[in-house]
Order: sequence, then structure tokens, then C-alpha cells
Amino acid sequence: MANIKVLVGSTYGNAKQVAEDCAEQLTGLGHNTVVLEEPELDEVVADETEVLLVCTATIGLGEIPNNLMPLYAKMKDNMPMMPEKRFGVIALGDSGYQNFANAGKMMDSLLEELQVKRVGEPLMIDACETPDPEEAASEWISGWAAQL
Repeated sequence: MANIKVLVGSTYGNAKQVAEDCAEQLTGLGHNTVVLEEPELDEVVADETEVLLVCTATIGLGEIPNNLMPLYAKMKDNMPMMPEKRFGVIALGDSGYQNFANAGKMMDSLLEELQVKRVGEPLMIDACETPDPEEAASEWISGWAAQL
């Protein structure tokens, strides 16, 4: 089973709740899971980290939430290549906004630049269409975890 770090980008708590539910589900499947609400670069690049799961909302005009932005900036500045690690993305957003789920897309793109191997396709949860983001994430996590 994998050592998974769940990176949370949340302002109002929805993405945090989804992240915690996913971590609980992954732990139930036998994975070692840690939720990082204010992730640091050294936690992400640590040798014991095998898999990253980004669970983030989008704020403002398509930005990454304040608690995840410092990590994004450090990764962008330092460009730590991590070809031995894998990742997945759950992005929460509202399609009523022009930059729907952009924070998740930004994290996905950066992790690919850092040579982290994507597992499955990112899950984009639209608040306009999905009243229960935890349920949507739970269904996705089952399939995603099977690919690890």
C-alpha cells in the first residue's frame, strides 16, 4: 500500500472536508494517509511520500487558496523534479465562473512539469451540478485508489 499525502487548498472548508473524507477512505483501503492543511515543500518531496492527492477549491478569479499557495509558489520557484512520485487531483469549483476549477488545473499542470506521474484523470467537481461533493469524490477515489 502507498504512503499518500493529501494536500488541501481550502478557504471555506468544503475542500478540507472532501480531503478528510478521501483520506479516511484511503486509510480504510490500507494506505498510509496524512492530510496536510498547510503543506510544506519538505513534506511533499520527502522520500517516504509516494503519492500526492491534491484536493483544492478555487478562489477569487481562479486562484489557489491561501493555505496552498505558498507550496505552489515554492514548487514553482525551486522546481524539485519528482519522477518517482505519483499524484491525483480533486478540484472543486463553480462553472458559473470563467476560471472553473482553475486551482486544481494549476496544481495538475505544475505537478506534471515536476515529472510527477498522474494517476487517472483529475476530478472536477462543479458546485452547480454536484450538491454532494463528498459523494462524488468517494466514487472517484475508489477508482483512483485501484490504479495505485
